[in-house]
Amino acid sequence: MPVDPTDSSRTEASAPQRIGPAELFVAFSQLALSGFGGVLPFAYRALVERRKWLSATEFAGLLAMAQVMPGPSICNLSVMIGQRHAGMAGAAAALAGMIAGPACIVLALGIAWQHYGDVPSVRRALSGMSAVAIGLLLSTAVKLGIVLFKSVPHRSIGENSSEDQVSSRRALQAGLCVLAFAGVGLLRWPLIAVVAGLAPFAIGLAWRGDS
Repeated sequence: MPVDPTDSSRTEASAPQRIGPAELFVAFSQLALSGFGGVLPFAYRALVERRKWLSATEFAGLLAMAQVMPGPSICNLSVMIGQRHAGMAGAAAALAGMIAGPACIVLALGIAWQHYGDVPSVRRALSGMSAVAIGLLLSTAVKLGIVLFKSVPHRSIGENSSEDQVSSRRALQAGLCVLAFAGVGLLRWPLIAVVAGLAPFAIGLAWRGDS
C-alpha cells in the first residue's frame, strides 16, 4: 500500500532528524535572544512552524514533561530537544545556547536598572512589554489547544470510535484544562499539588483511550 506523505501519524512516528550540536547552539541562541517577554511563544514558532524539528503534537508532549520537571520549563525543553537530535552533546549545546546570551543581557540590564529603574518612563515601558508578553503566551496556548482538541479519533480512542466517544474525550480534556487553570491561576494553589491531583486522571484518560 502506498504511504501518504501527508499522513500526520507517519510524520510524528518517524525517527528524529540528526542535527549537529553547533546548529542546536545557534538555533537556541537565536531563540533565546528573540524571546523578549518569554521564550515559549517563540519556541513554538521557531521549532514547529519554521524549522519543523518537531510536530505540534511532539512539542505539546515535550512541553508537558518540561512543565512538571524541576527548573525553568524552557531550559528543560531545550535539553530534551537537544538530546533527542544529537545526544548528550546536543543537550549541552542547546542548553548553553538558551542561557549564555540572556545571562549576559540580564547582567547588563541589572546594572542599568540600578541607575534608571526609578525613571517613570522606564516603568511605563516595562508595563507595556508585560501586556505584549501576555498576548504572546495566549497565542501559544490557543495553538496548543487546537492541537489537543482537534479530531484524531483513530489515534486517540481507537479505530472504531464514535462521534459521541470523541466528544466525550474532548469534554474531559477541556475539564482538566479548566481545573488546572482554576487551581493555579485563580485559587493560587501550589503547582505541584495541582499536577499531582490532575495528572493521574489525565494519564488514566489516555490509557483508557488506547485500550
